[in-house]
Amino acid sequence: MRPIFTLSIIFFALTQIVSPQENDNLEAIIDQIQQKYEKITDFNSKFTQEATVRALNQVQKANGEVWFKKPGKMRWNYYRPKKDQIVSDGITLWIYNEEENQVIESSLSEVMDTQATTTLLSGLGNLKELFNPSFSKDHQFKENESHLIDLLPKGEGEEYSKWTVAVDKKSLLVETIYLYDPFGNLTIIRLRDILTNKGVPDSKFKFNVPKGAEIVRLPPSKKQ
Repeated sequence: MRPIFTLSIIFFALTQIVSPQENDNLEAIIDQIQQKYEKITDFNSKFTQEATVRALNQVQKANGEVWFKKPGKMRWNYYRPKKDQIVSDGITLWIYNEEENQVIESSLSEVMDTQATTTLLSGLGNLKELFNPSFSKDHQFKENESHLIDLLPKGEGEEYSKWTVAVDKKSLLVETIYLYDPFGNLTIIRLRDILTNKGVPDSKFKFNVPKGAEIVRLPPSKKQ
């Protein structure tokens, strides 16, 4: 089990929000998301993940810890149910599957093939240019103490058709992210113990191949 790559970029972009006025002006909130995002250089958080797979009628659960550092560095360490890893040093991406004891290695640029994911990971994204934001009217999640904001990607080819972020009204942190794919599946990421700009070292994004693991190196795609 692993987070989808687009998810990684979105929640790094939306780690903190400074509240505007009590009347919750959407335009002001989005502007301040952008301003805050541009000031964030690194990020660390514990997380839990629930992925609903409609075709299998299953809910897959996992937890772990995540780190980000601009530009393009990230590490997802899963602790349960398996000790999977996703690591990028800004150039190369490694995905480790503990059950298969296999590492898939590829160029980061090969998987960043959409405008939203590419620009947000590099720290250059503009939320209002890349997404159509709106206040969410879906109250099924009962986020009574949070602002719920929907983000619809303007471009084509994104892995998710919609993101909804829940921003705590008191702490003003994005604590929950809801991701919808075109097949009706929902992935929920809940964050806790969030830390930003604490000086995460580059060594955190060095990947060490587990003992005996098979390494599969993906060849460059033939982009036209």
